[in-house]
Amino acid sequence: MAQITTYATLVSAMQDWSERSDFDEDQIIGLAEADFRLYLGPHYARETAATSLAFTSGSAAQPSGFIRPTGLVHATYGALDEASMAAVRAKRVWDTSGIPTIFAVTGSTIQTASTYTGNLTLDYEANLTGLSSGNTTNWLIANAPQAYLSMCQSYAAAWEKNFAEASTLRGEALRVLNDLGIQSMVAQHGRAAVQIPGVTP
Repeated sequence: MAQITTYATLVSAMQDWSERSDFDEDQIIGLAEADFRLYLGPHYARETAATSLAFTSGSAAQPSGFIRPTGLVHATYGALDEASMAAVRAKRVWDTSGIPTIFAVTGSTIQTASTYTGNLTLDYEANLTGLSSGNTTNWLIANAPQAYLSMCQSYAAAWEKNFAEASTLRGEALRVLNDLGIQSMVAQHGRAAVQIPGVTP
């Protein structure tokens, strides 16, 4: 069985597990993602991997799916403090050093020192974009493919009216999501790599 990293490999793993291909994979994946969104809470947000943003004259576009920042870091000067846009504007009046020390999110951009041009590393929460043949991957399948597989298996088992197995598989998927949230918090504060306990299919 191929490693589960995309929509296609997830569908293949579901078919291998159930030994059938006559159920609607898109419907099952959609139901699984609906469960994930309920569990993940408002805005369906979870921390993503760090992303390097290119700033020009102190401004950079927000990444796709952006909900809120959890940190912005300069490779040399360290972490920037989040502030209001008014504070960033006020600082721009007198600070012409070009060294970013504070930032603000406004509209569809992230703003910092007006003369700063370069890259900053952004840690942020993003919404969960559903998997499909047109969108083959997202942050959740990259970080916790076993949660995806278990939740999809749960709905496939329910479709076959095996409700006890469906409940067990759903519980396993939610346990993995909880572990992912804990590891994400540890990684954010410790600047460490996220590790998920258990075997990845």
